[in-house]
Amino acid sequence: KSGELSLAIEIPPDFGQKLHKGENVQIGAWIDGSMPSRAETIEGYVEGIHLTWLLEQASQMSTTTSTSLIDVQSRYLYNPDIKSLVAIVPAVIPMLLLMIPALLTSLAVVREKELGSIINLYVTPVSKLEFLLGKQVPYILTSFVSFILLVLMAVYFFKVPLKGDVFAFAIIALLFVTFSTSFGLLASVFTNSQIAAILLTTIGTMVPAVQFAGMITPVSALEGAGKIIGEMHPISYFLLASRGIFSKGLGFGSLDFAVYAIAISIPITLWLSVALLKKQER
Repeated sequence: KSGELSLAIEIPPDFGQKLHKGENVQIGAWIDGSMPSRAETIEGYVEGIHLTWLLEQASQMSTTTSTSLIDVQSRYLYNPDIKSLVAIVPAVIPMLLLMIPALLTSLAVVREKELGSIINLYVTPVSKLEFLLGKQVPYILTSFVSFILLVLMAVYFFKVPLKGDVFAFAIIALLFVTFSTSFGLLASVFTNSQIAAILLTTIGTMVPAVQFAGMITPVSALEGAGKIIGEMHPISYFLLASRGIFSKGLGFGSLDFAVYAIAISIPITLWLSVALLKKQER
């Protein structure tokens, strides 16, 4: 359920003894089917290992009676029918909640820089944090409404069953949209034009979401800088939580790692935004 294992091999008791006697022996291969493409690849490896073992045994024995009685039974957990929608729809929700709120928020401050209305910040007693939170809160609320609509579409339009804790999903999503809007504020503070803010936000959201978060390739299979980004970026954890809640019926007890990882990222991005925002005219 935690995603640490993608394959579990179940070998019955007295396997060697039954094999030597020529009795029928079955080995169970339990595969995590929440990611169909990876599950089918794993099943191919299992079948290849089984075939290789059979050939080795056949070459060592004068008769292949015992080897022909060994059967490997593969079963998919959490997605028995290997439907792609069960994996794709829960993965699209985190990607949209990262990209769109960040893009909208990325224009909040830089627009005022271009229009010159940022001077209002310089002459008022409002702190930088208060100014940024005032820009961020409306986007958090609208993004959370978007999350509710996305979940309703997933369940009623795409017919993907939601098996896990809905309340836990909502809390994690609220934390995540707070992070995504914080990242948009960081891009808005860092740049001086709307085009640059949009470009920076697009690169900073789409690339990690598609390439390094585990949407297609598991983070554990990445190497180098890609693996570091995948292990550090909050979308990797929200993606695991989304798939786990939809397919595996997970709740708070199994998703505390996602809550902590996403929650830690929020003050970091906000602190960087406050540090880069100058409360004086440049």
